[in-house]
Amino acid sequence: MKRFLVLKGVLLLAALLLPVGCVGPGGYAGNERRVTQLVDGQGKTGITGQVVLKEGGVPLADAYVNIYPDAMSNLLGPSQFISSPTDALGRYTLEVPPGTYYVVARKRVSGQPSGPLSPGDFYSEHERISTVVVTGKLAVVDLPVAPMKAPMFFKKQMTPQETTTGIRGMLLDASGKPVPGSFAIAYTTADMQRLPEFVSTLSDGDGNFTIYLPKAGSYYLGARIHAWDMPRPGELYGRLGGETPQPVAVVKGEFVEQVTIVLAPFTGEYKQGKSRRPY
Repeated sequence: MKRFLVLKGVLLLAALLLPVGCVGPGGYAGNERRVTQLVDGQGKTGITGQVVLKEGGVPLADAYVNIYPDAMSNLLGPSQFISSPTDALGRYTLEVPPGTYYVVARKRVSGQPSGPLSPGDFYSEHERISTVVVTGKLAVVDLPVAPMKAPMFFKKQMTPQETTTGIRGMLLDASGKPVPGSFAIAYTTADMQRLPEFVSTLSDGDGNFTIYLPKAGSYYLGARIHAWDMPRPGELYGRLGGETPQPVAVVKGEFVEQVTIVLAPFTGEYKQGKSRRPY
């Protein structure tokens, strides 16, 4: 017999004072930016630009630019297209068919073009950048990157192992719209200033998620857009119970259903690499 529980995450302090943003090609409403600059492709159709360090603007060589057709994968895993390593001036050019794409840059300390990111690697995904590619034109997309400070949720696999115990629910933004391509996260204690013990499946187009758990117990829930690092200002983020996390009691062999977590733009601040609010 399934137990039903309808809960709603309280919005973070002053969250409604920040704009939620526009809906991008992947259906995500949040910290996105559309780049519209086009130049003559001189016979080429695709994307070009420069990868630079966010602090100082120094060009970053040997970075890879990944192109995704939408954000439903949370810009994780294999991309549809990947560039050659950027040159000494951080420049890249990648031919792709006309269409709408998300563009991200990554440089791993290992030098590998793919795989999970680790602290010290560079990445650009805290702001989802999209562009439209037109036949005979090159879309100019410059990508500022920052070093990762905290490890990813996932080490070996993207999809959690299925069990008969867990939590199902929905991720919504402040206006009640689904937030696809995001994660619910679960902790065994109310201390949420650390990596979670468990992570949900990616939320689908309706915002639905499932957290598979290995055993019964009380769990504290949050929700994130990104699977890496600490939340940044403007990133959609939520906690069940708001400032006072509310535990969810899970029984072995059952799923708690219809748990709703509301995400709002994160308003926390950082000091010495640590968030003043949990993640």
